[in-house]
Amino acid sequence: MALLDSWNSHADEWVAWARTPAHDHYFRDFHWPAFVKLLPEPGRLTLDIGCGEGRLSRSLQAVGHRMIAIDGAPNMIRAVVTHEEPVTALLADSSRLPLADEVADCVIAFMSLHDIDPMPETVREIARVLSPGGHLVIAIVHPINSLGRFENDAYTARGDYFEPKHYADPVTRDGLSMTFHGIHRPLQAYTEALADAGFVITRMREVNHANPDHEWHRMPLFLHIVAAK
Repeated sequence: MALLDSWNSHADEWVAWARTPAHDHYFRDFHWPAFVKLLPEPGRLTLDIGCGEGRLSRSLQAVGHRMIAIDGAPNMIRAVVTHEEPVTALLADSSRLPLADEVADCVIAFMSLHDIDPMPETVREIARVLSPGGHLVIAIVHPINSLGRFENDAYTARGDYFEPKHYADPVTRDGLSMTFHGIHRPLQAYTEALADAGFVITRMREVNHANPDHEWHRMPLFLHIVAAK
């Protein structure tokens, strides 16, 4: 099953996971606070590629960003536009955006590029719609994270680091279940896609769990990248 179809089929689970108060503590406590520090000030237009149910777009709209939330999953876009704080949204293929050239000065791809099959094509489209001097700000599952899993406090790799591999990770926490679908890719898959699209990486940060007793304090959970056009 294509990743887009997988996420569309799990949209209701994701809406519950993301919108249940105090549930998604990874996002709330350290992932989003670290990411938001990398974002530029509001400009002409900010695009949210792979917006999911829209929580990032709503947060940025609340602090002055003019937002367009974009996702290829109909059930995700439905969740965006029916929220009590709706955001302008487009149902669109991220590799063929229905937008003019150089229309935006900021694009965010928060935890979405590893969920997109045509990732290099999507990065090229982002470059097309981003104006000169604009920024692409990315968060992905760190390749060390997507390659393996912790079980009984031991880390086990799930294959060759350099070999792209689809995965589906079912997670249950506090009574809610969610299956996270994605592609493990080596870091160079992303850096090459950015370079080929004409981006220059200006910052890269590895994000681990803040609790020194947590298993993911010793290894990075997420990777944040800022790239300039």
